[in-house]
Amino acid sequence: MNKERDRRGRLSGSARSVLAYGVYIIVVGAAFLLFPNVGLRLMGLKTTTEVWIHIMSWFVIWVGIYYIVSALSESRAFIRATVFGRPTFIVFSSVIVALGMIEPVFLIFGAIDLATAVWTFLLMRSEKKIAAA
Repeated sequence: MNKERDRRGRLSGSARSVLAYGVYIIVVGAAFLLFPNVGLRLMGLKTTTEVWIHIMSWFVIWVGIYYIVSALSESRAFIRATVFGRPTFIVFSSVIVALGMIEPVFLIFGAIDLATAVWTFLLMRSEKKIAAA
């Protein structure tokens, strides 16, 4: 049994938060894969018939799968790395909105990344305190 799981074999809270984030980005990736122009219109971007949106959507889906697999295996290094990586997207999002390259509605994605990273961080911190007790 993985030392991070509880006595009943349940995932740690931080792993569950990363699992939930993985599901979220798979759903977003699938939505853009199946209905790319709906999402592009919502963000104020031009619709497209080009293949790039499908390629990026497929990539996002696989990143989501990596999140899920890492969460299920309680990969502490991966979980910790996401706490530092996910918040950078709000910075990137803010810059491209400030430059007028995309509509402010795009900030929703950055806000979700930031919020879920904070959620994971807080869970990791509480798990560390419990382990130390």
